[in-house]
Amino acid sequence: MSSPPPNLFVYDSIVFPANQRGVNRYFLKFVDALVQTYTNRVLVYSQQNLDIPKSSQIRPLLRLKYLNTFWEIKQRVQKFDLLVAEQMANMCARVFYSPYFGSIRTKIPEAYTLPDMIYEKFPQYFPRTDVSVQNFIAQKRACFDRAALILPISRSTAKDLLEYYPHLSPERIKVVYLGVDDLFFKPYLANKPIKPYFLFVGNRSLYKNFLRFIDAFGKSGLKKNFDLKIISPTPVEFSADENEIIRKHGLAECIKAEFAISDNELKKYYAEAYAFVYPTEYEGFGLPVIEALASGTLVLTSNTSSLPEVGGSSPLYFDPCSVDAIVNALHFASQMSDSERRERVAVGKTWATQFTWENSQKAFVRAIQELLDEI
Repeated sequence: MSSPPPNLFVYDSIVFPANQRGVNRYFLKFVDALVQTYTNRVLVYSQQNLDIPKSSQIRPLLRLKYLNTFWEIKQRVQKFDLLVAEQMANMCARVFYSPYFGSIRTKIPEAYTLPDMIYEKFPQYFPRTDVSVQNFIAQKRACFDRAALILPISRSTAKDLLEYYPHLSPERIKVVYLGVDDLFFKPYLANKPIKPYFLFVGNRSLYKNFLRFIDAFGKSGLKKNFDLKIISPTPVEFSADENEIIRKHGLAECIKAEFAISDNELKKYYAEAYAFVYPTEYEGFGLPVIEALASGTLVLTSNTSSLPEVGGSSPLYFDPCSVDAIVNALHFASQMSDSERRERVAVGKTWATQFTWENSQKAFVRAIQELLDEI
């Protein structure tokens, strides 16, 4: 007896899973939710070793060797797209889902998760004269135009989407928030570090605003009493511009950097930090903010994009484009009374409980099921 055709064809279009931590995290969680809900009616294609149930009802995953150079990656993606398109032609799936954007076109309803609108909002970082940027934005728009369902990860991102693509129907757009792994909520007996530290988590380039942040930290005069701990997903050396600011303010001895750490280690750094600082100019969601709040950490973050929506009332907000504003936030945090600190941490921890992966998965599956019901 032949297997029934899949309800869902899932294509993993994430090219750099190590660099795209948030995107890859929600993809893994959403795939798991689809498999748990639809069992053998889901067909997943990915180059990753996905940690999802491998029962006999789940079709084998297609994997390709991970390559490193730009041209190897481009050739791999093209090859992967061709292989998947060939498989798609032989399937009778009812819905196509991808966590990111790609070149595959189908004849069935398509659904995409939208992580952010960074390319459209910041042409100074992603210039339109760059052919790769042109191609990506064109590919992204083509996906939007075809999509039966677009799933932004915050109301802020949904608003940005309609600002740049006003022809899209709001009925096709449904917000699905991200979630935080349970371990960040678990009690942790933090060891008080010898010297308290401010924590920065994430990539350091472009709109992540790391240069302004370390300049502000240097100008604050807090290096005598605080270290600065940097956690990044990949081992990238400090740039010439970063080193110049570090040298100018004499920060070499108080900046500590680590790379590609585990979630357990990240939880430890959140819990033991004096405060977590997230100075980014723009986010589609801001997962580290919720991780920090769930870990019981005081949060200082930007007052832009999705961050006030996701962070709630407990963080200290500042203008990320103003070094002085960041300095003032650092000073305010450093002088905060123990009672106010405890109150903010408690409020933040309670607020974060709404952002669980269980809630996120339920909202995602509900949106997909509503699309299936419409077909």
